Amino acid sequence: MSDTPLYGFDKRVSYVENNKKKAIKKDTFKSLLLKIIIIILLLCLLAEAVFYLFIVPAVSVAQVNFSGNRELTAIHLEKIAGLSGKEKWSQINTLEISKRLAAFPLIEEARVSKRFPDKVFIEVKERSPVAISFAQVKGRTIVMEIDKTGTIFRIGSSMTAGKLPVIGGLEFENPRAGMKVHRQLIPLFNKLSILKEKNPALLSEISELVIKQKKYGGYDLLIYPMSVSIKVCTDNILNEDKLRYMMLLLDVMRKTYDENRILELDIRGDTAVCRMREEEHE
Repeated sequence: MSDTPLYGFDKRVSYVENNKKKAIKKDTFKSLLLKIIIIILLLCLLAEAVFYLFIVPAVSVAQVNFSGNRELTAIHLEKIAGLSGKEKWSQINTLEISKRLAAFPLIEEARVSKRFPDKVFIEVKERSPVAISFAQVKGRTIVMEIDKTGTIFRIGSSMTAGKLPVIGGLEFENPRAGMKVHRQLIPLFNKLSILKEKNPALLSEISELVIKQKKYGGYDLLIYPMSVSIKVCTDNILNEDKLRYMMLLLDVMRKTYDENRILELDIRGDTAVCRMREEEHE
């Protein structure tokens, strides 16, 4: 039998095996190349992440944005917050800045937040006066603005004098911005804030509120209306209904009596009492 056919078969087998080896080598090379490319991409992503997470915050100057401020300028707020404008984003301590701002008498509330990679947002809420009062300091009469929490936040000048009721009967030794009224008076200023928000026209009818301390605790109010010279004595419950009732009675009294003869109107009890100048009561 001839060996020729076997020889041809062996050549074909060898050719197929060589092709397989070449294909395997080619696939191996492609796989290796793909792995290398993936590794390079991952390293690039890692380098970029490190750059943005650590390098940018460390070298970027914080971009500070203020909001909510009406009277205080951005420059003034930066000074209060202890910022120079050159701080790096990573150096900003939001809690510390919030404390500094909240400690300033004119600021009621402050919120500080950071946004990656270099933004800082500072939102402030300035105090709003609901009443003014006067005090004697070194022989001079100075004006004080008081907010809804009973905090005296501005002394010596007022941007709202004449537009808000004057509170009399407050006593302070060495008054300074940031002081609070006595805790039993805080509800009164809260009620004034509600009136200012809901019915400012009605609140503007009050010229002055004098706090009259009771002998055994608590207090009453002596109200001096803006439009009439009749003073009104009431309890410490001050609301819209009470003021409407007071204004209605004053209108009736002016039409019924000579205004100059009326000493005061007392509405503390269930029945209103009109006291005349010549008489104890009527």
